[in-house]
Amino acid sequence: MIDTDKSVLIVGAGTFGLSTALELLRKGHNNVTLLDPYEVPSPISAGNDVNKVFQSTVESEFYSTLALEALELWRSDPIFKPAFHEVGIVYGACGDEAAHEIEKRYKVLEKRGADFCKLSTPQDFAKYVGKPNASLDEALDSLSLEGRFDDWKGYYQKDKCGWTYAALALENAANECKKLGAKFLIGRAESIITDEKNDGKCLGVKLDNGDEIKSEITVICAGANSCKILDFGGQLLSKCWTVGHIQLTDDEAKALKGMPVVLNLDQGFIFEPDVNNELKFCNEFPGYINIENDISVPIYKNEIPVEAEKQMRKFLKQVFPQYADRPFTVATICWCSDTPDRHFLFCKHPDHEGLVLGTGDSGQGFKYMPNVGKYIAKVVMDEDLESDERFKSWAWRPETAEKRDILAKQGRVGGSNIIKDLKDIDSWTDGTK
Repeated sequence: MIDTDKSVLIVGAGTFGLSTALELLRKGHNNVTLLDPYEVPSPISAGNDVNKVFQSTVESEFYSTLALEALELWRSDPIFKPAFHEVGIVYGACGDEAAHEIEKRYKVLEKRGADFCKLSTPQDFAKYVGKPNASLDEALDSLSLEGRFDDWKGYYQKDKCGWTYAALALENAANECKKLGAKFLIGRAESIITDEKNDGKCLGVKLDNGDEIKSEITVICAGANSCKILDFGGQLLSKCWTVGHIQLTDDEAKALKGMPVVLNLDQGFIFEPDVNNELKFCNEFPGYINIENDISVPIYKNEIPVEAEKQMRKFLKQVFPQYADRPFTVATICWCSDTPDRHFLFCKHPDHEGLVLGTGDSGQGFKYMPNVGKYIAKVVMDEDLESDERFKSWAWRPETAEKRDILAKQGRVGGSNIIKDLKDIDSWTDGTK
């Protein structure tokens, strides 16, 4: 175990960084600093969002178990509980690959004795979509089923799932970290500082303005921007997806308040309206990359590819056709960082003493915000990790990136069903026309 007075610098005050800082501070560490280009919640953080899907059953048993652990904290931890909405999820699938995944999840839920029911007809889906209580049925029953939920098969899971008010969770965690003594600095890390006379030991980070921040332990929790700071040997690949919002009236929003999340594994997902009566939705597809100098580098735009808008509106027509042609109030792209096997990267760097990695969210990070910091903090605190098999999956593993196919879908489907480079996209839109 390390001395709790040792200085710890966490690069990135987003989902993983805040969770790690909170865990360290709760464990008694009193010299924790978080560095980020922006105040919390950062506009470029993948976690800065009105809502994120919380699933307790995902593609693997490995991460489903981790999600159930997170669930207990979403329900009980005073920092995270206010942001958790356990409204259930209506799952769907259309294509063969997504339908196969649905079948796998059936079996997991049956094994657990979970509260769920299978859905196979448009009427089945309409029974649950947008209908949190009987008093609102009349408004939604007026919708025709023609063209809705075509070829969908899936299930409705009532509990242990829903959505999280992501930005609120980030703000609550940041405020608690400040109360517990954490320092927050505004700045953009450009590279690590190493002591070449001491076998490349990490001494902190250099900022893009030339300033240096020294620390005894440096933790990289910079998400999709981690690859700008350090060479990961191909283990990280930044990818982005598209997000849209549509404004509803007070009455329209009221009719959908408390509705389950709708998640079609190869078409998209949609949430109940947020506090501003905006309906958020995303389309499902394998993602976009942006290759520069052999790595995928995040860029940030308040626009989306025209092809994505078409996919998103097609999905809306399946769920809520009455809103499908409205202008978008938000159209943006959101970045994550995929490892080759989609396991996290939580470990010490083998070549730089004092450098810890807490990244590689692989598009599944936010649901674990309450507990993910516990595991990164274990690495920081130099605990014995041999007894926890998960750390073998989260180890430094450049061999997995050898001959990596950056166009591999990695289990994601939908849309064009291929990975595309943003440089090949020539038509963009803000969704208002």
